[in-house]
Amino acid sequence: MAAPAQKTEPDTTARVRHADRLIEQAMEEHDPHLLDEAVVLLRGVAAELPADDPTRLAPLWSLKSALQVRFGVYAHPADLDDAVALLRELLAGTPAQHPAVVDARADLADTLVGRYRETGQESDLGEALTLYEEGLPTLPANHPARSGFLAGYADALLARAEEAQDADLLDDAIRTAGTAVDAMRKGDHRTSGALCTLGLALRLRYRVRNRPADIDAAVTTLRQSAELAVDGDPNRPGYYANLGLALADRHANSGKDEDLDQAIDALRRAAEGLPPESPEQHEASWCLAAVLKERWDRDGESADLDDAITHARTSIMSGPSGHPGLAVRRWQLGDALFERFELHERRDDLEEAVATLRQALVSAQRSGTPEPAAVSMRLATVLAERFERYGAEADIGEALELGQAAVAATEDDHPDLPGRVASLGYLLQTSSHRPGRDADLDEAVGLLREALRAPLRTPPVGDATPSTAGTQGNADARLQAVAAAVRSGETLPGDAPSGEMPSGAAPSGAGPSGEQAPAPVDAPEPGQTEQDGRNAVTFRLGLALSERFGRRGALTDLDAAIAAYRTLREATAPDHPLHDLAGETLAALERARAEES
Repeated sequence: MAAPAQKTEPDTTARVRHADRLIEQAMEEHDPHLLDEAVVLLRGVAAELPADDPTRLAPLWSLKSALQVRFGVYAHPADLDDAVALLRELLAGTPAQHPAVVDARADLADTLVGRYRETGQESDLGEALTLYEEGLPTLPANHPARSGFLAGYADALLARAEEAQDADLLDDAIRTAGTAVDAMRKGDHRTSGALCTLGLALRLRYRVRNRPADIDAAVTTLRQSAELAVDGDPNRPGYYANLGLALADRHANSGKDEDLDQAIDALRRAAEGLPPESPEQHEASWCLAAVLKERWDRDGESADLDDAITHARTSIMSGPSGHPGLAVRRWQLGDALFERFELHERRDDLEEAVATLRQALVSAQRSGTPEPAAVSMRLATVLAERFERYGAEADIGEALELGQAAVAATEDDHPDLPGRVASLGYLLQTSSHRPGRDADLDEAVGLLREALRAPLRTPPVGDATPSTAGTQGNADARLQAVAAAVRSGETLPGDAPSGEMPSGAAPSGAGPSGEQAPAPVDAPEPGQTEQDGRNAVTFRLGLALSERFGRRGALTDLDAAIAAYRTLREATAPDHPLHDLAGETLAALERARAEES
């Protein structure tokens, strides 16, 4: 940005020019140490000049630029605060009729909006909007700075609309951003940023009003934003991140596979292009992990699950320790690790899943989000699986304590209470596999029946309803084992499900633009979700009753198990994997009943 023309001493001019070259070199070579050198040099020049010396403005302009660039690298709040203070001084010290006043006002307003997005300080956003609204009337329609000024104003309106979830403000932001884009000349480097603001406003309006046309327009606009940006533009990875999030939203609405695939490609470009130490990097990595996990759920390709785990780890390790979404991210990383354990049965994944879920519980207890009771139940079910596989008594003991505490901490009118009761029933059924714990099986049957008497919002006992190639084989083997045990009269094996899942399991926290991460992809309809929950518990109840019949030979248990599996078969569509599995087990139970007669 051009500084006011001034007469400066040769030594001052040379030092400022040297500092400017250091800033350019730092950006070209990605060397933050050169920025530090430039800041020290420019502070020294400014300190040598009296406050009323007009030649002091030149080093202040350069120092402001160095601080802004350095904030983009280190994200130290002090650099942003110093840049704001310098811009206020520059605006106050530049003659009112000087052309640089327009640049100073716009730069100060833009920086205040940036600081508002970092800190949430309402006064910054209010001051920025005032600067834009007072400055616009002074710019004629043909003024070369007007389009950039309009773009900044649109971004400020978008920030206010995000805060208020105000659709009318979004309309204003969209109109203003569209006007800014139309006013920009071909090749203007600011066009990508203005298109990004327009695309983000359209995406937010889609979320507020749920109009598919808005998300279509958002995808088109954000794609233009990313493709127009030159290779060296430091904002380009962020443009691709926003495109990826919009594509993920559209996939959630339309279910088109190509949108999810393109979202992954865009977010991968974002994650690879952002500096490893930047705050945007850990957000982009998390969003990429989320959409990779969605594609794993869709296709069952283990490479996607591996990549999702890698990027989730990167996000958690590179993000701030106090990030508000840390508990959710650890919870979902633990879930993904457990899924990979079920796929490959590598114990390292199970151990890491347990450790990660323990960390998630600690984070949830500190933040209250997500509910500690939900995380406790998830950890409990994974510990129960570890007990089933490796027989450590301490695991099932801890699992029961966690499960009982989770149910006790859940209010009577909480929508997840039936699911948690059912999960506790599963834990007790698993506990009953220990010698002398038959009473646990009786309690499990009672809890599972109690859970079925209430609406179930989510499948509380996980993989009882297999949905991917990665889980179908395990579920099939379990039911075949049940059927074989019924036929032989042996004690029936237990199986450990995935456990209670969060409602709408999707990443929490803001993306690189400050936008929210994508909504859960392929989320089931409310009716489907409740029915899936009932099916999962019905399967578990049938298994518990079959197991109790195998131990005690009570025909009432066998009849009840037959009724449960008959209900399950009738409640699932013929092409659902659980339909055939339930039918196979039902046939085995009916043969056993005929033999008893």
